[in-house]
Formats: sequence, C-alpha cells, structure tokens
Amino acid sequence: MLATLVQAFTSRLAGPIGFALALVLCALLAVTANTAARTEATLRARVAQLSEENQKSGAVLQARLAACEGGARGGSGGGGVAVRVAGAETSAEARARRLTGSGPPGFDVCARMESADRAVLETLR
Repeated sequence: MLATLVQAFTSRLAGPIGFALALVLCALLAVTANTAARTEATLRARVAQLSEENQKSGAVLQARLAACEGGARGGSGGGGVAVRVAGAETSAEARARRLTGSGPPGFDVCARMESADRAVLETLR
C-alpha cells in the first residue's frame, strides 16, 4: 500500500493534477472570502439599524418611566420636575425602590415595561 502511494505521488501526472487542484482550491477560497465580506457588510448594516432602533425605543421608554415617576409624586406640577431631576441622579434600582414604596397608579405597567426593557437589553449584550 505504501508503494502505491509513493508511486502515485511520483508519477508524471501528479504535478499537473496537484497544480490543477491547487487552482481549484484557490478559486474556492476567493469565492468564500468574497461571500464572507458581503455577509459581514450586511450584518454590520443590520446591527447599526438595530442599534438606532434600540436608542429610539430607549428614549421612548425613558420618557414613559419619567411619566410614571411624575405620577408617583402626584402629578406633573413643579414637584414632578424635581422628582425627575432627582431621579436622573439615582440608579435604576433606587428609582424602582422609590416607585414601589409610593405605589402610584399604573405602577404595574411601568414595572413590566422596565423589566421587558432590561430583558431586551440583556439579549443584545
């Protein structure tokens, strides 16, 4: 069996066949690289689009959260603005604790919205 392999690699046809095989593999590599580059460009564009959509929805959710926090302190009067400014300086957990302590109407909706937002952000990481 070893003699057959040595004879196959040392025959007169081994060189041209090996060269043709190398050319075919080179062409396949070029096609694969081109396809991968196109796929990467498409995926990068999709990631950029999704990031932009995420930022827009994040701004909407922040506005809704601010509205929920404003409702927690009894309306959107002068005190509501102070609550929103103070809320901006605290962490999300501290704001959630403050909201659960005051029990505003519709808090369940705000809590569900905030937990859904956290879940979406965790899947993006």
